[in-house]
Amino acid sequence: MTAEIINLPDNIITLQDQEALESFGGHEIALGRATRFHWNKNNNGDPVFDIYRGGTDEELTASIGRHRKEDEFYANDGKGDQIVSGQLDHVLAVLDRKFEDEHDVPDDTA
Repeated sequence: MTAEIINLPDNIITLQDQEALESFGGHEIALGRATRFHWNKNNNGDPVFDIYRGGTDEELTASIGRHRKEDEFYANDGKGDQIVSGQLDHVLAVLDRKFEDEHDVPDDTA
């Protein structure tokens, strides 16, 4: 039996990254800052993690993917404008703060 060599795309999002993204999506839903998430593909066929909010008039609030050449994650807003890029934990931290600011979460230190 010979082993088959599989060439994975250079933009692969690992299982660990997928789990971190889905955990983040669940976190945002639990806090009421998102209503659902799902995996999608961008125009290049690359995987992206979409986060939505709203009810009847649901809107795409963020798409998280990975740049091929820069080997970094990115988050775009619903219009496709880049919000942040970098390592996954940095991207998620910036998005978490953005979602918090958009929802006018009161500061407990007041």
